[in-house]
Amino acid sequence: MKLVCAMGVVGLVAVVGFVTGAPVPTDTGKPAAFPVGRYVLGGEKDSARGGDVLELTKTFRLKPGQYVFSGGPSPTDVILVDDDLEILQGDRSLFIDDDTVRSTENLGKQPARYQGFPIVLILDASKKVQVRATDCNPSEAILGPVWLHRWDGARKKLTAGKSEESVMALPHVFFDESFDLIDGFEMPKRISYDAATDLPAVPASLLPRFRAYK
Repeated sequence: MKLVCAMGVVGLVAVVGFVTGAPVPTDTGKPAAFPVGRYVLGGEKDSARGGDVLELTKTFRLKPGQYVFSGGPSPTDVILVDDDLEILQGDRSLFIDDDTVRSTENLGKQPARYQGFPIVLILDASKKVQVRATDCNPSEAILGPVWLHRWDGARKKLTAGKSEESVMALPHVFFDESFDLIDGFEMPKRISYDAATDLPAVPASLLPRFRAYK
C-alpha cells in the first residue's frame, strides 16, 4: 500500500509540473509535434547557413539530440539579429550568418540571406551551446530573444536579447554567451504529440542540392 501511494505522489508531481510549466530535468521520452513553417535545417558536416531554408508543410517530430532555436516561446518565432548570428558547440560552428545584414532586411539590393527563420540543429546535450552576435554596420547592435526547443517539446529561454548603439570600431561582437542543455527546460502547458512525419537523422538532407547563396 505504501508503495502504491508513493507512486501516486510521484505521478501527481509529474502532472502538476506539466500543467504549471515546472522545470523538467530530463527528456520525457515522448517526441512532441512541431508546427509547420519555414526552418533553417542543419546537421551536416558543414555549418548551416541562412539560405538552408525549407518550408515544412507537415507537423513533424524531432529525434533525440535535435533542437530548434527560435525567437520566442513558439518554435516558429523568428529571431531578430542586427547584424550577424553564429551558433557554436565546442570549437565547431553549427550555424553561421555572416551576410552583414539585419535579419529583417528583405528588400533592396542586398537583402538578408538569413531572415530570422528558426534553426534546427543537432547538439550534444553534455556540452554547452554558444550564441554569438556581431554588429557590422551602424547604428544599432541588436539580438532579440533566443529560445531553445527540445525534441520532447520542453523549451528554455536562453536570453532576452541585447540592444545597444553601434561602437566606432566595427565589426564588433556584442553578445557572446554559452548555455547548458541540462537545466532550465520547461514544458508548455499544452503540447501536441500528433505529428504527421519525422525529420531525418540529418535534417539538412531534406534540402535541395543547389543552394542559392553559394
